[in-house]
Amino acid sequence: MTLDKIRIKFFNILFFLLITPIAFSQSLLETKVDTTSIKIGESIQYSIKTITEKNSKIIFPEGKTIGQLEVLESYPIDTIKKDNLYELIKRYEITQFDEGSYSIPQLPVIIDSKLFKTDSININVQNVVVDTLKTPLYDIKNISAVGAAPSKAWYYLAFIILSILIGFAIYFYIKKRQDKNLSEDDKYSTPFEKAVTKLQALEQKKDWTRGNAKPYYSDMTDIARAFIEDTFGISARELTTFETITILKNTLQDKKIKIDPKVIKEFKLVLDTADLVKFAKSQPSENDITADTTNTQRIINEINNAYPISAATQTERIRLREERKRKRRRMRIGIPLAISGCLILLTGVFYLINLSSEKNVSFFTFNNSKRLLNTEWITSTYGDGIGITISTPEVLERKNDQILKDVQIEGVEDIQQFKAGELGESIYIVLNTINLGQDFKYSDEEVINYSLQILTKNQDIIDVQSVNENFENANGLKGIKTKGSFVYKTTNTKFEFESVLTHQSKTNFNQVWIFSKADDKYADEISERLFDSMLYKTDN
Repeated sequence: MTLDKIRIKFFNILFFLLITPIAFSQSLLETKVDTTSIKIGESIQYSIKTITEKNSKIIFPEGKTIGQLEVLESYPIDTIKKDNLYELIKRYEITQFDEGSYSIPQLPVIIDSKLFKTDSININVQNVVVDTLKTPLYDIKNISAVGAAPSKAWYYLAFIILSILIGFAIYFYIKKRQDKNLSEDDKYSTPFEKAVTKLQALEQKKDWTRGNAKPYYSDMTDIARAFIEDTFGISARELTTFETITILKNTLQDKKIKIDPKVIKEFKLVLDTADLVKFAKSQPSENDITADTTNTQRIINEINNAYPISAATQTERIRLREERKRKRRRMRIGIPLAISGCLILLTGVFYLINLSSEKNVSFFTFNNSKRLLNTEWITSTYGDGIGITISTPEVLERKNDQILKDVQIEGVEDIQQFKAGELGESIYIVLNTINLGQDFKYSDEEVINYSLQILTKNQDIIDVQSVNENFENANGLKGIKTKGSFVYKTTNTKFEFESVLTHQSKTNFNQVWIFSKADDKYADEISERLFDSMLYKTDN
């Protein structure tokens, strides 16, 4: 091979390597706008389309501006499967609020870590001319001094908080009254707590220092006898010392309670000393009084440790006391809760009544379609390009089912679906916006039948019937209207549907479907109102 041929071959290879990425990048990305000339503030639908393999990673540009144009909305990426490839479409809604000529610059798109750029597009923004001869002009008004009224919702929230505070106030008031009127038994949780508390208070008085130990011994032994009576149900305060000790020993033996006999013997000596002080006017020494107090405390501690009070061992007196305690607790909690709950419930009722009067809708009806008919409807524009504008009881949400991609008919480039509700509910609304390709060759009737099959696919329905007729609404929008019905086989419930198919252009048409139960008397009014609201922006 000669040197000249080698050079020619080398330059051919070099030229091929340089030109291939350029050509590939141009064919890989496709940019499109619905218009290149707008008035100030009007929106432009700008889209970037690329075809890639399944596992490719694509990063589209994001930001609040595209060049000198402002991004109003950045829509989620639409994915369409074509054979073994995937078509990804990223859409933006952009605008400009100043007159002039602008350019959508080349934007970077990263595909599998490789950088590609879109084509630039020139945009002309025109000023809005105001005819002052035909349009009356008015003086600018001064700023209103009144200001906006506060939201009424704050009033309801404040009353709910006030209702809760009223409940707390009633709780503490009842508790205070209950604590004030408590009997001596009700003031303590257990006989042990009662005995220890009263014994400590008695010991701090030290009445024996006045030379008379009789009141001290009388109160001390009464505390011990009351503890035994509350614990075992023995009438110890009415028994003699001998009877008390004898019955106490028998009770401990019957209940198999083990207490040191020395402690019982010391307690008997305390009772004997108390008898001498009360009846023989004996006067023990201060050391003897202190020792007797300690022994009394010891017998109480020993019995409490060996035989603690429980649900199984409580006496009738303790059981009645616990029942009174539970009753007091139920009263001081139940009454505030009931009052606060009623106040909050009344607040909610007044809120619903006021809200229903403002929106001309009754919340005290179980008919969902009636509420939808009487509520304030929302007017929105759906779809790409010009878009179709309709009024609906609820905003239609974009929900593209996977089945639309799996069974897409030949010649359809893109389907966008917007819904409110579900099939089988009282009212189910569906809007399909369909973009067509050059290969599309189906009639409107075939499209209607195909769409109905898609909407009811995987549903257990029978007896499907439908009829088509010409349609024209109050806005002059023309198309084909379909009426029909079917039956849910599992529930044997009959449903009716209406549909309107209109052509936005040769390559785009829209379908609006409304499904309802056959016996719903408000469904026809909803359908008529919805279909009459349909129009394209250019129809204004």
